[in-house]
Amino acid sequence: MSGNRVVAVRADRDDPIYGGFTCVKGRRLGDFIHHPDRLATSLRRGLEGAFEALPTTRALDEIADRLRTIIERDGPRAVASYCGTAAQLSAVAMPVARAFHAAIGSPSFYTSLTIDQPGKLVLPARHGGWAAGSQPFTTADVSLMVGLNLPVSMMALKGMPGSVNPLVKMREAKARGWKLIAIDPRRTELSQLADIHLQCMPGEDPTLLAGFLKVIIGERLHDAEFCRRWVRNLDELEREVALFDLDQVAARAGVSRNDIVKAARMFAAGPRGSAACGTGPNMAPHGALAEHLVACLNTVCGRYPRAGEWIDNPGGVFGFGRPWVAPRAQAVAPMRAALTSGEPHRVRGLRAIFGEGMTSVLPEEILLPGPGRIRALLTVGGNPVVAFPDQVRTVEALRDLELHVVLDPQMTPTAKLAHYVVPAEMSLERPDIPVIADNFYEDPYVQYTPAVIDAPPEVVGEARLYIELADRLGVELRLSGGIASTATSPDELLELCFPSTRIAWNELRRSPGGSLRPELAHVVAPSDEAANGYLDVGPDDVLTELSSVRLSDHPLGALRGFEPDVHRFRLVSRRLKSMMNSSGREIDALRVREGTNFAFMNPADLDELGIADGDAVEVASPSAAVCTFARAADDVRRGVVSMSHCWGDAPGSDDGGVADWDRGASTSRLVDGGSMYDPLTGLPILSALPVSVRPMVLVDDAWRRS
Repeated sequence: MSGNRVVAVRADRDDPIYGGFTCVKGRRLGDFIHHPDRLATSLRRGLEGAFEALPTTRALDEIADRLRTIIERDGPRAVASYCGTAAQLSAVAMPVARAFHAAIGSPSFYTSLTIDQPGKLVLPARHGGWAAGSQPFTTADVSLMVGLNLPVSMMALKGMPGSVNPLVKMREAKARGWKLIAIDPRRTELSQLADIHLQCMPGEDPTLLAGFLKVIIGERLHDAEFCRRWVRNLDELEREVALFDLDQVAARAGVSRNDIVKAARMFAAGPRGSAACGTGPNMAPHGALAEHLVACLNTVCGRYPRAGEWIDNPGGVFGFGRPWVAPRAQAVAPMRAALTSGEPHRVRGLRAIFGEGMTSVLPEEILLPGPGRIRALLTVGGNPVVAFPDQVRTVEALRDLELHVVLDPQMTPTAKLAHYVVPAEMSLERPDIPVIADNFYEDPYVQYTPAVIDAPPEVVGEARLYIELADRLGVELRLSGGIASTATSPDELLELCFPSTRIAWNELRRSPGGSLRPELAHVVAPSDEAANGYLDVGPDDVLTELSSVRLSDHPLGALRGFEPDVHRFRLVSRRLKSMMNSSGREIDALRVREGTNFAFMNPADLDELGIADGDAVEVASPSAAVCTFARAADDVRRGVVSMSHCWGDAPGSDDGGVADWDRGASTSRLVDGGSMYDPLTGLPILSALPVSVRPMVLVDDAWRRS
């Protein structure tokens, strides 16, 4: 630190968990905070489309007045929020945002969850859960990771090495005999550590997982005693997966039959360890089904903590507004009502699930005339223009809004379309706790960090935006610990959001930074005598969808405009180590590490197409095309194109036909949001999307389609 400026970010070598580890994005926090293009004041779009600066208090006054007009005329449902990844990373943002929607009576609440891994939202409703969570990675003998690349994503999942130096943790586990099975169309950084890597054809994850279950249940390798006590519809699941022919599974997945059998037996042998599913399979056809089948593998093999076992971190340190409950060795029944009781959307027969609207249909809810139409949107910590599926329809919808407010530190492609842009507070400018990661640390780890620097005077935090608007609208935001407006400091707001912490707030604040709290560890209690929960591996809707997968001639046959002879490649999503979704491209040192949004392809495919490494190419789906640059990558299986999401700009920001190095290509532009979508989440195909690839030529100093 120098004055109020971050000079450098270095690791805390004394931290008991991180031990000197930081990710490259974290080390660049100072560059994010002090970026020359960071917004210093609020902006309002004028009648001619140009932005003009105005004080934030005045902007909030005007926004509240326009919200009041819309609510009085169209009802509260007409006001929506989209809370993106940045909002999820502020502990107080989500509780306050939800309280705002409850206060004004609007169910129109959307987040990034339903366009990232929506299968995880559906899972508790169809499969149920285990009250004591997953078996910890520290005692795992084997792990199955489907579409995960933890060394790059740093994604924390229970039972996996998580976000704390996962590569080192996996190497340490290998030394003690841990085995890894990876399913991924790329030979990723994670797959390179695998004992078995099944380089599955994108979109065939449900087929391959059904093959696993056929082997495990058919050979009686499952945990029969656990299943007798806690599992329902095992016989129904067995009958369905028995119909999958392993030779056909191998052919469709593009992997060896012997490797399928070997991998299934390895996972079943365990005896400890778990399976997990990542973004790619969730974004592919039948994503919620893939998530369910992964859960079935854990369930039929009984991969859950039992009574008498110790859990170092049972989670719930910060309480989420509820008293902490000791873990028990018992099932929590599926909450099927969540699939039918949520607020109905006006399109596709979809409903909100656990209070989450399906984000993929938010543009349609804006564009469709009639009662309940969304006319105002608060975009908080998100970038829909490059993150939402079907970019063309998304941009059309954002331009149709009567009021669009964006809270962001930068003029993103989304902010450029807003009516008001409010500058956002950043992470080192507020006290915070790792409320999401709390449940994923394997060790009993707690961390509180105070604000490191003062925020610029005009910026607003995610939670503060909602509090200020609520005050102007005359409504109270009721949090678990009281009324939000009574908080006189960010620390008091943390306490109101999380009043049930297992460690007193005063104690947390006296010891900023991370610490181990062995007193949080807990033994798993036996099940209640009256426990009647269960885990459902074969509900009717899952079996029906699984049967349709087995009987389909092609997993993409229902996609509008799909021509197998033309769209011969499958586009898959790709995480980048230097960026988090759309964040990071503004930092030169991070963008240089990645270059641009390359189309990574197998060298043999490029040779066949007459494309050299670095050439400009057109990547075209059945609905649209983008231009980018090819990059030869022998870690990508043949027939696959690997690109990252959240690059590019809005249509019209360029001519759509010239490959642009700095902006990169937007893969969301290739998605047809109204064709072939998940029946529960509405998510269209974002990964395993069929595409064609062809070279471009240089004409008048610009790359054009050949």
